[in-house]
Amino acid sequence: MNLRQDIADMLHAGHSVSHIARTLGADAGEVRRIRDRLGIPVHGPGPTPRTIEQSFRHRATPTDDGHLLWPSSDLRINSVDGTSFSAARYAFRQRYGRNPVGKVLPGCGTPRCVHPDHVEDQPMREALDTQLASIFGSAA
Repeated sequence: MNLRQDIADMLHAGHSVSHIARTLGADAGEVRRIRDRLGIPVHGPGPTPRTIEQSFRHRATPTDDGHLLWPSSDLRINSVDGTSFSAARYAFRQRYGRNPVGKVLPGCGTPRCVHPDHVEDQPMREALDTQLASIFGSAA
């Protein structure tokens, strides 16, 4: 039996049989057979514990046009140690090395985009507004 490398990779990453079958459109029986052949233990109930970084990388989906989309409007990331962060705030800290001030929004205008290069905090948006007002004049 040949092993499907995509299935093996996802099994090694700790994904459940049902998640792999759903994601790859594979037969669950095939995924179980590969799991057993590789000697990987059965995935327990519930989500696979992850660090915040692993959860972020696992859930954020890159797009062909350079965005990184969060799969739902709930932007929370939960980690194995019980901490919880907003994916947008996490992305901001990764990019700028500081905690954001105020709400973090995608500066690119794409809803649910959490690409670290696309997120902005309140002072950044205010600075841009000021810069645009000085270029185009303030609206009366």
